[in-house]
Amino acid sequence: MRRLSIARSVQLALLGLTVALTAIAGFGVGGLYSSRQQYEDRLARAFELKAAAGRLLAASVVEEATLRARAAQDASPTEVRHARAAYGQALADARRRAADDPASLAILGRAAEAQGQLRRPRAPASAALAARRPIRALSDRQDARLRDADHDARDDSQQALAAIIAAGGLALAGAIALVALLLAGVRRPLEELVDASARLAEGQLGVRVNDTRGPDELRLLGRSFNAMAADLEQANTRLEAERRRLEVTVRSLGDGLVLVDAEGLVVTANPRAHQLAPGIVEGHPPDMTGLPLPPARDALGGEVLIEHAGRTLAVTAARLDEEDAHGGVVWTLRDATERARLEQLKSEFVATASHELRSPLTSIKGFVELLRAGDGLDERQREFLDIVLHSTNRLVALVNDLLDIARLEAGRMEVHRRPTDVRDSFDEVGRLLEPRIIEKGQRLKIDVASETPRVLADPDRLRQILTNLATNAHLYTGEGGTVTLRAEPSPAGVRVEIADTGRGMSSAELEIVFERFSRGGGATGTPGTGLGLSIVKSLVDLHGGTIDVTSAPGAGTTFAITLPAAPIPGQQRRPREALLGRRILVLDDDPDTAQLIARRIEPYGVHAEVARDGAEALERLRHEEFDALTLDVLMPGMSGFEVLRELRADPELADLPVVVVSVFSGREALSGEWIVSKPIDADELVDALGAAVLAGRVRVLAVGRPNVRGHLRDALVELGIEHEWASTPLEAARLCSTRRFEVALVDAGLPDVEAAIAGLELRGRRMRRSVLVVADGETDGSPGYARLDADPIPLEEAGAAVLALLEPAGAADL
Repeated sequence: MRRLSIARSVQLALLGLTVALTAIAGFGVGGLYSSRQQYEDRLARAFELKAAAGRLLAASVVEEATLRARAAQDASPTEVRHARAAYGQALADARRRAADDPASLAILGRAAEAQGQLRRPRAPASAALAARRPIRALSDRQDARLRDADHDARDDSQQALAAIIAAGGLALAGAIALVALLLAGVRRPLEELVDASARLAEGQLGVRVNDTRGPDELRLLGRSFNAMAADLEQANTRLEAERRRLEVTVRSLGDGLVLVDAEGLVVTANPRAHQLAPGIVEGHPPDMTGLPLPPARDALGGEVLIEHAGRTLAVTAARLDEEDAHGGVVWTLRDATERARLEQLKSEFVATASHELRSPLTSIKGFVELLRAGDGLDERQREFLDIVLHSTNRLVALVNDLLDIARLEAGRMEVHRRPTDVRDSFDEVGRLLEPRIIEKGQRLKIDVASETPRVLADPDRLRQILTNLATNAHLYTGEGGTVTLRAEPSPAGVRVEIADTGRGMSSAELEIVFERFSRGGGATGTPGTGLGLSIVKSLVDLHGGTIDVTSAPGAGTTFAITLPAAPIPGQQRRPREALLGRRILVLDDDPDTAQLIARRIEPYGVHAEVARDGAEALERLRHEEFDALTLDVLMPGMSGFEVLRELRADPELADLPVVVVSVFSGREALSGEWIVSKPIDADELVDALGAAVLAGRVRVLAVGRPNVRGHLRDALVELGIEHEWASTPLEAARLCSTRRFEVALVDAGLPDVEAAIAGLELRGRRMRRSVLVVADGETDGSPGYARLDADPIPLEEAGAAVLALLEPAGAADL
C-alpha cells in the first residue's frame, strides 16, 4: 500500500481541519442567528401586545366616560355605540396579537367580562376598576414575557457558544492528534537517519537505515543515504587499496622521501631516506636530526647537491599545496655520490688530458708553422702543411674549450672585470672574422649607439663571448648573408646583440641550444665542438649578465646579452638621490614621531605614508607597493620584532628594505638590518634610507666546504644573522651577481680561497667589501693565506666578527 508523502498528509490534514472548522463556524453562527431572531420576534410580539393592552385600556376608559356622560344625559346613544365599537376593535386587535399566548388570551377574556359588567345599568362604581384590572394584568404579563425572552436568548447564546467551543476544541484535538500521528511516523525514521549519519561520520561505513518506513520523502532520503554510504564504503575500499599500493611503492623506492609539514617538522620518511640520512627522526626538524636540507625555493626548480654522512645527495622538493608557499614540502633524496665521483673523475680527466695535450700541440703547431715558412717546399707539400696546421688549430680550440669547461666546473674560471668599451671589442672581433666574411661574400655590420656606456667586464672573456657568437653566426649564414653586431644602453646596463640572416633554429633546437655538445645542423663551415654556447652562457653568468636567444626556421637567429654598465667616474650612486620618487611606509605608534620622520624624508622627493600599528602596516604592505619601511621596535600590541619576522617569512616581502628607527639598542636581534637610533638625526636617517633602497636587504654570504657548514651555520643562527651558503667559488660568484651581500665569510680550507675572494662582489651599506676568512682548526697555515694579507679567524668567533661588521660605526675590510 502506497503511503502518502509528508506534504500530501499535511495538505489533507489542513483541508479536513479547515472543513471541520468551517462547518462548526457555520452551525454556530446559524444557531446564534436563529436564537437572536427568535428573541427579536418574541420581543416584537410582547411589545405589540403591550401596546394593544394600552389601546384597550384607553378604549375602556373612553367607554366608561361615555357611559357616565349618557347617564348624565350629556352623551348621545350614538356616542355610546361608537365608544363600545372602539373598545371592541381594541379587544379584537389585542386578541389577534395574543393568539400565541393562551395566558394573555385568558386575561383578555376576563377583561371582556369585566367590561360587560361595567356596561350594565346602574353598575357599581367599582366596576370601572374591575374592568381595568385585567388590562393591567395583561401589561404585566407582557413584561414577564419580555423578561423570559431575554433570559431564554441569553441561555440560547451561551449554549451556542458552548457548542462552538466544544466543537472547536474537538477539531483542535483532532488536529493535534493528526500532527502527533504524523510526527510519530516521521520521528523514528529521522532519529535513525541522524544516528546513522553520526556513525557514518565516525567511520562506520557499513551502517545502513531502514528505507521502507515513514513518508515518501523519508523513504527516498533513506534510500539516498544507503546509496551514499555504499558509495563511500566502496570509495574507501579503493582508497585503502591505493594507499597500500602507494605505501608499498614509496617503501620500495630507490630514492628517499621525506615529508616535512608547515612547521618544518618531519612527518614521515621512507626506509631509503633513513638509509641515506641516518638519524632522521619524525617530529623533529630535518637539520636537527643531521640532514642539512637547502632552502625549499632553491630545490623546487631543480636538484641541489648537498654533502651528508659521507654521501653526495641530490635533493629536490615539491610543495604539497602549490598555492600555499608556507605549506608542507615533500623532499626527494637521491644518492649522487657515484655520479659526483664520476663527474669529478671526468673533470679531472678532461683537465689533465687537456693540459697534457697542450704541450705536444704547441710543439706541433710551432714546428708546422716553421716548416711552412721555410724554403724548398713545393705547392703540394705546402697544401699538406696547411691541412696539418688547420687540423692542429681545430684541436687547440677543442682543448681550450675543454679547459674552460674544466675551470668552470671547478669554480676556477677567473673573471677580472673592468670598464670595457664594447666598440673596441666589436672591432677586434670584426678584424678576426673579416677574411672569413669576405670569403663567403657576407656582410658584417657593427652598430653601437652613441650613448652606450662601457660595460663592466673582463675584456678577454668578453672578446671570447663575442667571437664565439659571431663565428657561429658566420657559420650558420649562407653566402651573401649578413652578420650584425649591435650594442645599446638598457635599464640593466648594456644590451649586446649578435644577429644573423641564416637558417635559424627550430623550437626543439632552442630548448637545448646552451647544452654541452649540442650543435645545430646546417653549418656551412668548419664543424665546432658543441661546447661554445655552453661556455658563453657560463661566462655571461659570471659577469652577472643574462643571455637570450630568439630564432625561427628561415628567419635567422639573434643572441641578446645584457651586461652591467661600468660606473661613470664621479657619478657613483648617491643614497639620497635614490630616494627620488620612492614610496615609503613609516610605522610608529607615536603620531608625532611618525609625522616627524615623514617630514624629514619628504624634501628628498619621497612620498611618505604613516601606519600606527604592525597589523595595519602588514596589511598595507601586502596590498600596496612600497619601496621601503621605517620600523619602530618598541610598540604596543605587535612589536617591531614581530612585524620583521612576518616580513621575512613572506616571500613577497622578504626583500623589502627596512630601516629600524628606535631607541632599542639590542643590535644582535636586528643584525643585518639598517638601524637609526632615536633621537633621530635627519642626515643619518636619509642616508640610511637611501642606502637601503640602493642595496636592498643586507645579507651575509658564507662560502666553504660542507663539513664547515654546520659549525658556521650554528654560530650565525645563534646570533640571528641571516645568511646564504655557497659551496664553491663559482656558486658564490653567481649568488653575488643576483643578490646583494655586505659581509662574506670564506672558508680558509677551500681549494682556491684566493679565487673565491676574487669572485666576490659585495654591495652592502658601505658600498665596499667586508670579507672574513675563517679556519676550522684543522686547516694548516698554507702560504696562500699570507698573500691575503689577513690571518684566518677561528670558526667560533665568526658570528661575533660578522656582527661587528654589521654595526654601522665599525667595519673591517680585507
